[in-house]
Order: sequence, then C-alpha cells, then structure tokens
Amino acid sequence: MFLNTLEPARLALKAVNQISAMVAYWDAGQRCCLSNEAYREWFGRSPEEMVGMHMRDLLGPLYELNLPYILGALRGELQQFERHIPLPQGGAKDSIATYTPDIEEGRVHGFWAHVADVTPLRLREAALRRAITERDEALAEVRTLRGLLPICAACKNIRDEQGEWHGLEIYVSAHTEANFTHSLCPSCMPIYFPEADRR
Repeated sequence: MFLNTLEPARLALKAVNQISAMVAYWDAGQRCCLSNEAYREWFGRSPEEMVGMHMRDLLGPLYELNLPYILGALRGELQQFERHIPLPQGGAKDSIATYTPDIEEGRVHGFWAHVADVTPLRLREAALRRAITERDEALAEVRTLRGLLPICAACKNIRDEQGEWHGLEIYVSAHTEANFTHSLCPSCMPIYFPEADRR
C-alpha cells in the first residue's frame, strides 16, 4: 500500500496521543508548537489550545519552579526533575519530567518535554516504607521484655511460654538484643577471691 507524505506525520501524531505521559515541543521562546492529548487530563488543555501558548500560561505557579530546568534545556542541557502537579479536576499527580534540547548545528531551537506519571510508583514506595516501619516496630516489640516473668526464687531460672525453664542469661539474650559480659560486684569479690580482698 502506497503511503503519501502526510501519512507518517499523521501516524506519528496518533502514536503520541496514545502515550499517557505529556509530550510537547516548546520553541526557544517557550511557546508550544505541538502537544499530545495527555495535556487535556493534566492541565485541562486540548492540543489545539496548547499551540502558541507560553509555558508561563500553562504552568501557572509551577512556572517559577520549572524555570531553572527550562533555561537549562534552552542552553542545550538535558534536564530531568520530579514535580507534584495539581490536576484541574482535583487531586494531583507525581511526575518525572525530562526536557530534551532540540539542537541543530550548535543552535538550540527549543526542547521536547516528556512528563510521566509516577504516582503509582510513589504510592507503592510509601506503602513499602510503612511496611518496613511496621516490621521494625513489631521486631522491636518482640525483642522487648514486658509483663510478668515467672522466675525461680532460688536459682533465678525463668519459665518461658512453653513451660521450659532457662537460665536468666539465656532467656534475656533470646528475648532482647542485650548481651552479657561478666564481672564480680564488690559484695561477691571477697566471697570468691578472699586473697584479692585482703591485698
């Protein structure tokens, strides 16, 4: 099948409109030359409305935050950054934006903007952080001695939940993060080492 010269451009535009990320081309004067349908969802602007629009008019309060990256792209430097974008219908999206300079013969003509929604990833990261915190708190709880301990009045062994008796050091080591080091207190030293006490 023969394709005329308009067909590739039409197919390219159709493909760009299938992308959920915002894709646009901004010229050196920061005016939009082309954008995809995603801008309608993110900013409430159709591709037709976007053409000729200045970035300041699109971004509003975000413009000053993005300006260093815009100027960097117009200097010919690839830019990538994250941004929390409020939506016109309420709510917000977390995004990663990439500004790719359009350079020909050493001159920057503008840049391509690609802004991807990473909200699901950020939600999963937050859920993972919560799970790790809960796990660490649960481990800390397990490793903390609480409540009444059944202890032998004579030998000081402790009875565990299964009814088994264990030496104090073994029980404490198993149920906490404490380790033992040994010495003799002043009261016991003369009992076990009377010669040292006399010296």
